[in-house]
Amino acid sequence: MSAQPQWDDIAPAPRPVVVPESGERAEPDRNTARITSVIALTSVAAGAIHIAAAATIGRGNAQTEAFFGVAAAAEIVWGLLTLVWAPRWWLVLGALGNAVVVATWIVSRTVALPFGPYAHVVLPVGFADVVATILGSVTVVGATVLAVRGSGASRAAARVRGFALAAAVLIGALGLAGVMSQANASSSGGGAAGQNSPTAPYGGNGGGGAPAGGNGGGGGSVGGYGY
Repeated sequence: MSAQPQWDDIAPAPRPVVVPESGERAEPDRNTARITSVIALTSVAAGAIHIAAAATIGRGNAQTEAFFGVAAAAEIVWGLLTLVWAPRWWLVLGALGNAVVVATWIVSRTVALPFGPYAHVVLPVGFADVVATILGSVTVVGATVLAVRGSGASRAAARVRGFALAAAVLIGALGLAGVMSQANASSSGGGAAGQNSPTAPYGGNGGGGAPAGGNGGGGGSVGGYGY
């Protein structure tokens, strides 16, 4: 029985075919990256405004300084990490944290906080605090939406570079306007003694419990500051 010659198979191995993502799948991924980028940037911008608040109205008041300092640090760290990493539990954490800050602002401007240096004082609404609250609210809504879906996009800004850059310019401008407004509102108090006193709620002189509409130089802000 003769052996049959065996020929080596020299045909090239077939290469795997790469199937591009369909438009239906790619678009939701880009939308997730866009939302993730926006909420990360709004959180950082709100944190920047809260740093300005801590540096102005927090001076001489450890409780107020600690609140704004912790809120600012948490918002900035959360936002920066979200740009590159956004699992569901991280989104839930960010939504809850920002919701606490937003709720605190709403209560302080409507029925007054029941404790703290400004207890039982309904604070006026200023530009800086409105911008920070809007930014925080966007973070809450966006993080909640993504958490319900499952998670955010990893390296979100890198996936939608053009959109992320445009969002950074717009949100950064809002954040900078809030920071400058906070700084200007603080300096407009004229450096009067006791400008951080909660007993001068609407432009009072901050020195002796002046009623609303006092003669102090607060410019319509609480004792000379804007937040």
